[in-house]
Amino acid sequence: MARGAVPTFKSAQELPAPARAAVRALLLALADSKLFLGFHYGEWTFGTPALEASIAACSMSQDEFGHLRLLHACLNAQFDAHASELLEQRALTDFANVPSLDKPLQHWADFVAVNFLTDGALTALLTALQGSTFEPVANFVDKMVEEEKHHVRNAQGWFKSLATVNDQTQAALAQACQRAFMATMEWLGPAEHEMMAELHRAGIINANWRDLTQHFLDWVGPLAQQHRIELGLIEKDHHWHLQAAIDFRQWNEHTRRCTATHPDEKLLYHLRGSKNAIFKLGEA
Repeated sequence: MARGAVPTFKSAQELPAPARAAVRALLLALADSKLFLGFHYGEWTFGTPALEASIAACSMSQDEFGHLRLLHACLNAQFDAHASELLEQRALTDFANVPSLDKPLQHWADFVAVNFLTDGALTALLTALQGSTFEPVANFVDKMVEEEKHHVRNAQGWFKSLATVNDQTQAALAQACQRAFMATMEWLGPAEHEMMAELHRAGIINANWRDLTQHFLDWVGPLAQQHRIELGLIEKDHHWHLQAAIDFRQWNEHTRRCTATHPDEKLLYHLRGSKNAIFKLGEA
């Protein structure tokens, strides 16, 4: 038993049907986000402002693709969702990645914003999965959280640097963060959604969705305020809140979006192995 009277689940088949659907959707959204995040980090192995940043980008890309492999393995074993099908056969509109990863990261400020905000939100969610009652996830999530620690350090360091070098870098960072932040909050979704409640009720996550989101905002808010990065947040009663609520009435729990947007087809082309199908090992 775990978390009081909540049982542990050794497989997806043991999960109640609503929890099973919610877990599959969450793992797929994490996997899709890791897929695109790993690609963006990998692209920035070259062209960074410093050699150390290139090394960090390369290392973080490897981490993200490693996490993707773990998530795909879990989806395959528990939900019969094969990695090749998830990558090759899904329509663009079926992907559930964070929308801030839909397009190329054109400037270094975009990279820093995504590293700080989008990767930060993914880390907050992975942390909420620690001690999960769903054993297949609990068995590997600690490793992922540990590897994310240097992503956080890298993000905070570059965020502070761009915010303080000069007015030009500060303005570029502010614009990039505003774009990435709202897209990330959209992906996190509405706290009151039944899917989120089911994840907490079954012990899949260790905090309710409102607390999870609040933890992320309370991490972002002080740093943004300290470095004059306007994100549309306000502090009240020692917590940070959005000044204007997001309209989640059209939010889709499968794509985790409020609108029918999707990742850039060119990005997915580079990520798919279909163009090199004849070279795949073990296949005719």
